[in-house]
Amino acid sequence: PILNVDTPVIDDDLDLVETVIATDAYNAGTLVGQQMAADYPDGAKIAILDFPSNESCVNRVAGFLDGLGDAKDKFDIVAQQDGAAALDISMPIAEANPDLNAFFCINDPSALGAAAAIKASGKTGIGVYSIDASPDGKAAILDGSFTAVAAQVPIGIAETAFEKAEELLTGGEIEKEILLPSFLVDK
Repeated sequence: PILNVDTPVIDDDLDLVETVIATDAYNAGTLVGQQMAADYPDGAKIAILDFPSNESCVNRVAGFLDGLGDAKDKFDIVAQQDGAAALDISMPIAEANPDLNAFFCINDPSALGAAAAIKASGKTGIGVYSIDASPDGKAAILDGSFTAVAAQVPIGIAETAFEKAEELLTGGEIEKEILLPSFLVDK
């Protein structure tokens, strides 16, 4: 039996695995959207660095947009581009979009690219919002490079996968999809 953890297979391939255990990507995006809406109550000019070939990243963006809530119409999305979930690809895209109030990035490597572009431009006060809470992302929260980060929950994923594997191997049945809630990380 195959237990798919962290990066879910696409919906068309769910029948190939016993279960998918991952952070709830939509929930993580929603938390970041809610935080940005709180930080910019009058709206803002923003860019989204996405990764449309990855379903969980698509879910993060959908959650982010829904997380903006009633304030969504106040936000001007001036760019939405594929940052390939990579710092080296995201940085030049961020450099090409300098007149912004904030970036929403689907992961910490993309957000680090945006933060590096902001730093290189000499501008200040541009928010960087991310999903991951990797060690580099947590350091960026501490040094002020990131504004908000929603965490992935790898320890919870590993613990849940182990528990579900034991259940499966002792004849139990497990859920087809187990999405663990995210949370915002702050200083």
